[in-house]
Amino acid sequence: MLTCFVLINVNAKMEDDVYNGLSAIKEVEGIREVFGQYDIICRVEGKNLKAIRKTIINDIRNVPGITATTSLMTAE
Repeated sequence: MLTCFVLINVNAKMEDDVYNGLSAIKEVEGIREVFGQYDIICRVEGKNLKAIRKTIINDIRNVPGITATTSLMTAE
């Protein structure tokens, strides 16, 4: 199982909507609001890189209110 952290920028005042949208994605294992350059960070689990890529592109980036993502793959 691979883990990826996704750093997320959100439109102003849409943090709750984005949090709820991310919560509905089964591959998202954890979500935290943060302060600074990013607004939310989430942990994504997948069986391989292809599965994580699919989750980020097809699911996370399509959550309304998300303006940008930065993905950080963890080392084994």
